[in-house]
Amino acid sequence: MKFTAPAWLAVGLAACVLLTWLWRRYDARQRAALARFVAAHLSAQLTRSVSAARRRLARGLMLASLGLLCAALAGPLVGYQWELISSRGNDVVFAIDTSRSMSTPDIKPDRLTRAKLAVSDFVDHLDGDAVGIVAFAGTAFLVCPLTLDYGAFQETLGALDTHTVPRGGTNIAGAIREAQAALRRRPGADKILILVTDGEDLEGDALAAARAATAQDRLRIFTVGVGTAPGDLIPIPAEEGGGFVRDAAGVPVKSRLDAPALAAIATAAGGAYVPLGTEGQGLETIARTVLGSLGKHDLDSRRRRLDIPRYQWPLAASLALLLASLSIGTRRRGGGRAPAAAVVAASVVWAMPPAQADQTPDAKKPVVQFAAGAADYRAGRFPQAAQAFRESISRAPSADARRLADQQDAYYDLGNTLYRAGQKTEKSSPQETQQKWTEAVTAYETALQLRPDDADSRYNRDLVQRKLDALRQNQPPPSDPQGSKNPNPGGSGNSKEPPGSSQPPHGQPPAPPAPPTAAPPTAPHAAGGNPRSGAQAPAPMSEEEARELLDSAKGEEQHLPLARRRAAEPQPDVPYKNW
Repeated sequence: MKFTAPAWLAVGLAACVLLTWLWRRYDARQRAALARFVAAHLSAQLTRSVSAARRRLARGLMLASLGLLCAALAGPLVGYQWELISSRGNDVVFAIDTSRSMSTPDIKPDRLTRAKLAVSDFVDHLDGDAVGIVAFAGTAFLVCPLTLDYGAFQETLGALDTHTVPRGGTNIAGAIREAQAALRRRPGADKILILVTDGEDLEGDALAAARAATAQDRLRIFTVGVGTAPGDLIPIPAEEGGGFVRDAAGVPVKSRLDAPALAAIATAAGGAYVPLGTEGQGLETIARTVLGSLGKHDLDSRRRRLDIPRYQWPLAASLALLLASLSIGTRRRGGGRAPAAAVVAASVVWAMPPAQADQTPDAKKPVVQFAAGAADYRAGRFPQAAQAFRESISRAPSADARRLADQQDAYYDLGNTLYRAGQKTEKSSPQETQQKWTEAVTAYETALQLRPDDADSRYNRDLVQRKLDALRQNQPPPSDPQGSKNPNPGGSGNSKEPPGSSQPPHGQPPAPPAPPTAAPPTAPHAAGGNPRSGAQAPAPMSEEEARELLDSAKGEEQHLPLARRRAAEPQPDVPYKNW
């Protein structure tokens, strides 16, 4: 097996290693986060639906899919087949004059450089024609045999200069005979010779050689004149002393284009004469009018071994493994979810400090009852919530300040729950409502005993007391202002979530105090929606203003879910201490 781009194999290996490292780091961070938020003995219950084996299998399939994808990109080659390749075209030989006269600068930069550029452009437009080069001066020889490799042809062309042929002079007849010999070995194709020279034939038998080549091998000769009729002096390179070429008498020699002689050669060989021009227009004319009209012939045929690409195999396997990894999942079949009690306990332990989270399950029962009461409160099951809060209070130890603070929270939320329960029977059973509101005021008073500086408990106590007095006098109760501290099952996370008890609270609660003189809170307190913020007593307002603010606040309370306070938690229905 071979690969067209084996570097992709190294890329695939590096990608698999990196992905494995990222997964391991992710798992470590997940375990650390779980250890911070959940007690160790509850972690197994909460995660028992996760199958480690299925997760490892899914990840293994994904790694294999990634590796096979990179293998497909590497271009695997498996097996081979033979292909017959036939080349069709014509045989074209360029006979290029490399004598010293071709360094004349009457065509910029000089005749030879201009001719080489024109031939290079001509070959760039060929398609399937075989080309060769004969260099000539005082003698001629084949420097590039006929070939379809245009790159090799261009390299040979670029290497030509006035020193390619050591013998000086211009022997056009020798160039024609050398090209005739090269083309004779390739029968069955039109044979074309393009003679690129300034036309100064110092040997004098070029015309006879052209007639003989046409008669014997049907060779067609096209002549391209390089230079101008006025001509110019022939320079000598600086490394050879500089100056200009001189004759035997010491007179500088001027080289001129011999267009009539070149035209006679082309006519005798069935071709045509064109001047090269300053930008190679002559060769462009030959390519357009001559080669375009010739039919193509089979120049060569050979068998070539072709490797068969098989990228489809690893690509299909990669796609199949990717789909399989996505369909497996990471959940254990039939595992179900963790028990509700474990979820509630874990959510409560999440909010505990590490020292408290390490306690025994018996010590956690008040906290679990607190969380259960909060869940019932949020669901609108106020009788069950009140009982859960009472159980939390009755079972809570009264040792340290932390437990006293939790107990104060339970009394506070017990008052909220009793107030809400009384609201439901305010019109159907006023006496039952009075009883519940009286117990709510008592709960607030007990909370104030445990935490005298709690402005929230004081405010809610005063509010419920005013509504209780109004109910006793058969008057419409004053309305809650917007954002008041009264209980809010869908509120903004302000009241404390109480777990309660079926037994009465510890101690004898104090008698309800006289109705406070403070009026409901002003609009800024109501807009804040934080009844446990510890704000000072609100400024006075009229009863009508308080009722309008309460009506607007109720609309907000009914649509603000608990999940807004704990958006990062995956189970929004689990209660938390501060909601």
